[in-house]
Formats: sequence, structure tokens, C-alpha cells
Amino acid sequence: MSKNIIIIGGGIAGLSVAYRLEKLSESDPPNITLLEKSGEIGGKIRTSSFLGHQIDEAADAFLTRVPWGLELCRELGIAADYIYPASSKAYVVVNGSLRPLPLGLVLGVPTKFLSLLKSRIVSPMSAIRAGLDRIKPDDWPGHDETVGELIRRRLGPEIAEKLVDPLIGSINAGDTDLLDLGLVAPQLEAAARKNKSLINGLRNQAAQGGDRTGPVFCSFPEGMSYLTNTLRSQLKHTDVQTNVEVKSVLNDANGVKVSAHGIPDAVADAVVIATPANVSSKFFDNFPSVISLLQQIEFSSVALITLGYRRSDVLNSLDGSGMLVPKNEGLLITACSWASSKWPHWADNNHVVFRVSVGRYGDTRFNAYDDSSLVTHVADELKNLLDIEGEFIESRVSRWPSSFPQYKRGHETLVNSIDDQIKVHLPGVFLTGSSYRGLGIPACIRQGNETARDVTDYLTQ
Repeated sequence: MSKNIIIIGGGIAGLSVAYRLEKLSESDPPNITLLEKSGEIGGKIRTSSFLGHQIDEAADAFLTRVPWGLELCRELGIAADYIYPASSKAYVVVNGSLRPLPLGLVLGVPTKFLSLLKSRIVSPMSAIRAGLDRIKPDDWPGHDETVGELIRRRLGPEIAEKLVDPLIGSINAGDTDLLDLGLVAPQLEAAARKNKSLINGLRNQAAQGGDRTGPVFCSFPEGMSYLTNTLRSQLKHTDVQTNVEVKSVLNDANGVKVSAHGIPDAVADAVVIATPANVSSKFFDNFPSVISLLQQIEFSSVALITLGYRRSDVLNSLDGSGMLVPKNEGLLITACSWASSKWPHWADNNHVVFRVSVGRYGDTRFNAYDDSSLVTHVADELKNLLDIEGEFIESRVSRWPSSFPQYKRGHETLVNSIDDQIKVHLPGVFLTGSSYRGLGIPACIRQGNETARDVTDYLTQ
């Protein structure tokens, strides 16, 4: 008899679980039901029309340095559709002016001393301080540390605040002084542990092939929703139901009972919860120990403001993919993608498009603005940074509340505790997604694959 499986959450993780479950059980496919609270699938992958082009409202690409996204696209038959950023050059704001990022950066860590010195992003003394990393004795404290702790002790505070935090902090919408090194920057941790010098360790990685050539990111002409839409279209045995809000997940004599608004209660042999931890915690009223652990995972909120201008009104050459803004600049903007330079098909010769990020852990100032005033404020900051003379001709605000889980030190131990409690109190329930074991599209695909295998193993015991 076919098994019944319910998946809660229609983002990339939930869709990946459904797809992999179908592939793992082709001879005897289970009955899979996917429940999504919103009116469309995709979760934080969303693409919509702007200035006549399909432009992403969140992630606009996925990482090629890990295999899981690439492998899924090959399976789906869409690998031939890849496009790549037109430029990898980027800038950082220093005292209100743009400075090109130095050559040889690895996650914000400079590995080429002269390029760092010439960049004038940090003071000459700070550049020399960073260079001393190559001869300083190993001073690892012997325990897990944050990204900021590693960078400050090896390279100094200016490198931490003007290069590493703007980059890694922007990727995670977090504070690198709080983010777990091994989870958010494992490449840096590996380099630091294998060598007394962080810079030498990163150079060794590059010499051994750790710094591969070729584009770091790829996307699709139709935007990232092309991936989730294709994934959904290839689900053959999954009933996708949108506009369904789950209320509770409980044990039942015949499996796991899921209650939701507007549909009858359903009992499944296994339930996969692919929603963020702060949402998932609301499903477990009868299990306070599980709720307490899930609520320890903190989140940051962000917004992405898309702005379109006439090209003639922007005096900056826009030679690059965008800019990072350190916290000490005091601006609302944390980063800005020069979207139509990065993806030329997003605008014609007469227009340019910017995608501006605001918000990060500990910085919720943007929430005090309504959409109209937020756009005005961001446009004013952008005008000064990029020598813009005219006004924007189109704008869009995409708000993403509680969208970035913060992998603070001890996060892995916390997630292991959550898994242990789920196994004890709710056998047949599985948690997956960005809250737990990896941020980004490929990491969510990997977790979806792993969860599908765990479910299959559980159901065949």
C-alpha cells in the first residue's frame, strides 16, 4: 500500500523533498500532499515584472561552487538555460565614496597585500597589521569562534569592519561578530585550522584547486522562479495545495495528524515541515520542549527595493556588479546590486535597474518607514553614492520579515537537540530548510534531498 506523506511549505526545500521522494520511489510512488500557506509556491524565490522585465525580488542567482543546485538543474533538463553575471567587479563604500574591492579577496579576506594597500579601503597601518598574519604565531583559542573573532585576531578590526562584515554580513543579513565561523564561512575556518596564518591557508587552498575558476553564480533569463516553477511542473505524484495554513502537527494512533484551516484533518505516515523555525514552532502546542528550542533560532528581517532610472540620469559608469556598505557608514543601505550591469537583459540601453538591500540583524530601522518613504530615503542615499541627477521612474518594495536565520555560535548543537526532541516526541516528523543546516538555494536543495532519504528510510523500516 502506498504511503501518505505531507510536506508543509512550498519553498525550494519543500519542493526538493517532494521531487526527491518521487525519484526515490518510482516503482511504488507515495501519495504526497504539499501544503503552502501563500497563494504561490517558491517561498523566498520570487520573480515579477519590473520595467517590462522579469526581475527577482530576492535571490537572483545560486552558487556554482557547490554541486546540489547544478545537479538538480541537470536532472530537470534546464542546465542549458544558465546565464552568468556580466561582471564580478564590485565596490565598497568608504567615507561616502566608492572604492573597488582589492584583488584576491576570499569572503572579504585580502590575500594580496599590495592590492589591499592600493585600494585605500583601510589605513596603511591596518593593511600592514593584516599582512602580519603571515608571520604571527598561531593564536587560536582552541574552541569554536565567530567570523568576527577570527578576523579581528588575525587581521585586525578594520579588515573585519570594512571588508569581511560588509560581505559575509550582507550574505547572511547578520553580524559577523555573532555568526558561527564553521557554519557561515567553513572555507575560512578550514584555512585557519590547517595553517597558523589565515592568509597562507587561503593561498594554499587556491593552489590546491580550492579557488576554482569560472562563474561563481548562475541564474536564468526568466529569473530564479524558473527553477521552482520547473521543479513543480515535474512533480507527478504530488498534490500541491496553496492558500492552506497549517494549525498543528500532532501524534495520532495511525501516524501524524496535520490540522489546517479550511481543509479536513489529515493523517500521514510521515510529515516533512519545510517552513522557517519560527513558523514551525507554532505547530507544536503539545510539546513545549520542541517549541522552546525552535524559538532559540533568531531571525533578521530585510527589504529589497528595486529602482529603475533613465540611464542618462545616472552619471556613474556602473562598471561592476554592485557595492557593499559597511555599518560604520551610517546608511540604511547595506548593499546595492547594479542589477542591469550584472544582468544586462534586465534593462534596455535607455534604463538602469538597481536592487537595494536594507536591514540586517540588529538593524530594523527600515521598518519605521512605509513603502513610499522607504523608497524615497533609499533613493536619496543612492543619489549621493552614484551621482544620480534624475528621479527614479519605477520602484518596488519587497519586504522579507524574519527571513534570515542567524547561525550564531552553538547553532549546530541547538539543531541537533531539536532533531533529538523531534525523534522522541514526534516520530515520523522531519524538519528541513534554511533554519537548520545551510543557507542559500543549493544548501536547501541538499537538505531536501537528505530529508527525502531520511523519510524513505523511516517508511521502509
